[in-house]
Amino acid sequence: MKYYDDSLLDYSFPHKNIYDYMKEMTFKHKDKIAITYYGTHITYTDFYKNIEIASNFLVGLGVKVQTRILFLMPNIPETAYLFYAAAKIGAISDFIDPRPDSADFQVSAEKTFSLIESEKIEYIISLDQCYLAMIKPVESKIKQFGIDNVIIVSASTSMGKIGKIEYIKEKMYLGGMPELLATMKKQKKMKKAFNDAISTSVLDIIDYETEIKNYDDNSVCGIEYDEEWIVAIVHSSGTSGTKPKAIPLTHENLNAYIHNTIPARMPMNDGDKALHMLPYFAAYGIVNVAHSGFCHGCNMVQIPEFKPADIGKLIIKHNPQVIIGTPAWLVQLMHDKALNKADLSCLSMITYGGDSMDIVDEKGVNNFLKERGCQYKITKGHGMSECCGCSTFANNEYNNLNSVGIPLPYTTYAIVDPETKEMIRFEDGSDNIEGELVISSKTLTPGILDDVVIVPHKSYDGEDYILTKDIARMNRDGIITFLARSDRSFTRYDGYKYKPYEIENLFKTRKDILHCIICPYSDEKKHGVMPVANVVVDTEKCTTREQKVVLVDDIIKKLFLSNPDVSTRQIPSKIRFVEKMLLTSNGKVDFKAMERIVDTGDEIFVDFDEDSLSVGNFRIH
Repeated sequence: MKYYDDSLLDYSFPHKNIYDYMKEMTFKHKDKIAITYYGTHITYTDFYKNIEIASNFLVGLGVKVQTRILFLMPNIPETAYLFYAAAKIGAISDFIDPRPDSADFQVSAEKTFSLIESEKIEYIISLDQCYLAMIKPVESKIKQFGIDNVIIVSASTSMGKIGKIEYIKEKMYLGGMPELLATMKKQKKMKKAFNDAISTSVLDIIDYETEIKNYDDNSVCGIEYDEEWIVAIVHSSGTSGTKPKAIPLTHENLNAYIHNTIPARMPMNDGDKALHMLPYFAAYGIVNVAHSGFCHGCNMVQIPEFKPADIGKLIIKHNPQVIIGTPAWLVQLMHDKALNKADLSCLSMITYGGDSMDIVDEKGVNNFLKERGCQYKITKGHGMSECCGCSTFANNEYNNLNSVGIPLPYTTYAIVDPETKEMIRFEDGSDNIEGELVISSKTLTPGILDDVVIVPHKSYDGEDYILTKDIARMNRDGIITFLARSDRSFTRYDGYKYKPYEIENLFKTRKDILHCIICPYSDEKKHGVMPVANVVVDTEKCTTREQKVVLVDDIIKKLFLSNPDVSTRQIPSKIRFVEKMLLTSNGKVDFKAMERIVDTGDEIFVDFDEDSLSVGNFRIH
């Protein structure tokens, strides 16, 4: 508490709908820009109007309190309008990853239907391109399930003529003429495929852009707010399998996060331009970036097609004050030729989460920023989707290298024994304690969906906590240093959370794979982390390199491309054949030693175009 201003801690908690809260927070600067989208600027006044139109549309559609709407949407203005509109009328926005995670549309669509079924979806709102990959192949099942229509949104709805020209310019700027031509060719193909698909659809296809012309911005009223209402369902990586885990969040949860950021003096200020790169389907994106950015009055620059390699050029083009992303994205800055002579004095909040950053990289990025005129260091935090993403913040005097800062003002962290789960307390003379982090906050998910406990709560000292599985050190000043994840999960270069044990178990379903350990490795071409699978095989059947290549080819096709339960993003990009697993003195796998194994040149690499529609579009070498 010594770090926080007592006067700010008296700020009353906002017991209200997240839309009402956002509007209250921003109304004093309602004429400032809320959204920038390919040259189109939308003020907060127009933002409110578009939300009201969207809420009237949803009511006209039949959406009621706590109705669940599945969203297959990227970062475009309509996603924000419809999210706050659904919140305004008490509905639930269920966001899933809008990108097909398999080269086979049928596989991706089956996974979507599985979520529709298990999460009791009643309405679907989808980008037109997502409909093709993730709805069309299973629309007969969707109709039988009881959903009669799908609302289709186009990414060009909010562009206008100027925006479409700006879109073309940005494609040229980021990827040059080859990428622009490839994009235009792909879009033309997509448009024809989409038109063909809806002409034979068994569902009623509702075009959002056409329908909203029938609605005005008169406010929908008369809906009484309930603090227990769920406002969003986000998804994290599976904990016992590869299926994403649904995490319900309430209006109170989302607003509690904003309530924490105010006395923490998080540097997101009205008028600041923020690059909106993180997606809505993760709490980090919907809470820490979208809801937080809007509540703090930022100008949210929509980035619907983000590639980590583009981050430098996006900074130069937009001159943002706020960048919130992953460690890999910030490390990418040091390798971005576009930033060699750039002026980065515009940046005032450069924050990462979702994974840890090596201390050498943190020093390197800080020096890189300073050399280019930035007056601020990287800030960072710790958290989980189960507590709205961020629960600590490292800034100012508590922004130590390699630390994740201190708990947010209305948040309590404690450390427990990883095995017994008993709380560990400071003893006389001890400066640090280590163990598993547990969190208590109003941001904690209720943890129950459809009477099923998804996230168990545990009581310590009469307060609700959740276990994190994160091992950390805390000193007497409350500063926390992340040490390891007990499930060994790591984040790929593109922000995808990778859980090794899920894929290790998958490898071990094959009789010719005796052991498998997956570790992160630094991929120089991607300027970030990718997975390497260390495998022990039956040497009688697989001795030559040719036999190993055949084995890898068979593994990719059978375990991944033909498997509806996994994503192409879980394919290891490197397969290393080893004689045995390295063990600790007590006979357990030495994961750190496995990570330190040096390549011999006999490794097999798997290059896969994750944006490709072709099942066979991968290369083994």
